[in-house]
Amino acid sequence: MRTGEPMLDNLAILATQHHVRPSDLTHAVVSEVIDDHGHKYVLSRFDDARWDLTPYFEQSNVPESMKTIVWPVDVPPALLKDAKAAFFAWFKEGRPGYKAAIARTIFIAAVSAGPLLRWLAQHGVESFDEIKPLHLSTYRQSCKEEGLRPRGIKSRLEIVDLAWVFRDHLHEPPSQYPWGEIPFASYCGVMGHEIRSSAGLGVGKTPVIPREVQSALFLHCERIFNQAENLLRQRDIGALGPSTEPMRDLRDACLYLLSITSGMRNDEAIGIEVGAGRRELRDGVEYCWVTSVEHKTGKGRVEYMVPPMTLKVVEVLERYSEPLRAALKVEIQALEASIAQMRYAAARRDLVKRLNQARGDVQRVFLGVIYGKYNQITALSGVASRVAMLRLASKAGQEWKLSPHQCRRTYARTFVESRMGRQSLVFLKWQFKHSSISMSQLYASNPAQDPALYEDILTEYFDIKKDLLESWSSPDQRLSGGAGRKILEMRASAVPDRERLVASTAMQINIRATGHGWCIAQDSGCGGAGLYESTRCVDCKNSVIDEEHIAMWQGIHEQHREMLDLDDLGPVANARIRRDLALSAKVIADFGVTANGGTADPII
Repeated sequence: MRTGEPMLDNLAILATQHHVRPSDLTHAVVSEVIDDHGHKYVLSRFDDARWDLTPYFEQSNVPESMKTIVWPVDVPPALLKDAKAAFFAWFKEGRPGYKAAIARTIFIAAVSAGPLLRWLAQHGVESFDEIKPLHLSTYRQSCKEEGLRPRGIKSRLEIVDLAWVFRDHLHEPPSQYPWGEIPFASYCGVMGHEIRSSAGLGVGKTPVIPREVQSALFLHCERIFNQAENLLRQRDIGALGPSTEPMRDLRDACLYLLSITSGMRNDEAIGIEVGAGRRELRDGVEYCWVTSVEHKTGKGRVEYMVPPMTLKVVEVLERYSEPLRAALKVEIQALEASIAQMRYAAARRDLVKRLNQARGDVQRVFLGVIYGKYNQITALSGVASRVAMLRLASKAGQEWKLSPHQCRRTYARTFVESRMGRQSLVFLKWQFKHSSISMSQLYASNPAQDPALYEDILTEYFDIKKDLLESWSSPDQRLSGGAGRKILEMRASAVPDRERLVASTAMQINIRATGHGWCIAQDSGCGGAGLYESTRCVDCKNSVIDEEHIAMWQGIHEQHREMLDLDDLGPVANARIRRDLALSAKVIADFGVTANGGTADPII
């Protein structure tokens, strides 16, 4: 069982329900809660119109609305019952050779199945054994016309595949393999649709926050964070309520700062509890860590290396959440007393459910209040986090549609671009202890870290290399440098599949930044001399200079012009200057611009 999956107590009743027929499932328990005395209270049974999966969610940022499946009422009974049976089997047993599906997967899959089930009903299909290949191909085409990507199509059709996989559990299962002679994923267009790196994690769909937006957001959050002491003091003396706008803005700023400096996913950030930060001094270097629980890949408790600033953010969040956590403790005591006195089982069930939720959140630092019938204090949900990010961007004067996961991808991309010489942020200098420590050394320094974050970083590195290679192979891109001119010659050769060639090359080639170009030396080269003597790269066989570096070479050229005007350097230095001036002019000429940025040939 994965860490963070349904607890053993919640699975106990399911363990006795293996290999049962659909007719036996009418009263089968889907979910239940257990009180402190071991008494069980059923939340949902198989035949219910709603499946409340709350006990199976350990992620702190999942809202209540995404824990309960509401089954459609406009679907033929036979079709719906067998769909539920397939989901129940997937949830209980898992696909052959795989672990049981987690509650979040079941919820998303059930919601995604709704459109297909309704479409089948509208076309006269009342059970899975009535589905024909024409139905599936027609629906697949309609999904494409809607603009759905292959993975979206796969989500919609998943229920049919589940009905086939768990056909022994259905009354009227599909009569034949639904996808012809190809695998399900290939039928949906997923296989081969996107070539990814060996890291295997697809992060490319999430946009990277632009640099100018990053700067504005960071400065805005830093201004708010610098006011934290004053805001908390006002709250402590009663001048500010714990859920007022200034306090909410402080929490939003802390969410962004923590996310962008740690690379945590949103549920890991929201899952942070009191005491999560720690410092460690090793060989004279201070390492800072924040602990959370990783659910997506089942790693459990993991630690993220962070800059010292992030620990200060966690400390502020601990102070911010103090009154909310105190109120939760009071509620927990009241719930425990009410449960002991409650006579009706249904009422006790609801109170036990809320008690378990409150206990799970009582040490969280990202807390908020859900105003309404109960005014409940709870951990910030993923939906609330997205709203917070949008609100934050707006108050920072940015129109960028900021979302929590953009922070993780931007973190990974910023790390790679910093190491490749494109940009550098102060927190990365702190985070990775300068360039003397590699990623493998960092991970070895604390095996409790989240390896998926490093895989994301490697994937970003692959993507940047792929983007560079694609731009170099474009007929519109001018290039200079020894390797750059070779690439220009190779463009004349026909390539059957340029995209696959670029992706394959990106996986194998190393690309390093020099500041004035790119070095693709794989085994041996100048040994780094080109970093300090830029003109060595002009004719080097490992050098690619692209349009990103035009301004740099114009500056190099102008500096040599200025040195040539000096009258006290001597003949040897002047000869060297003239040589380098000619080399920089050669690069500028390759781009068809002048030293000052015009479009004429440069004149020495």
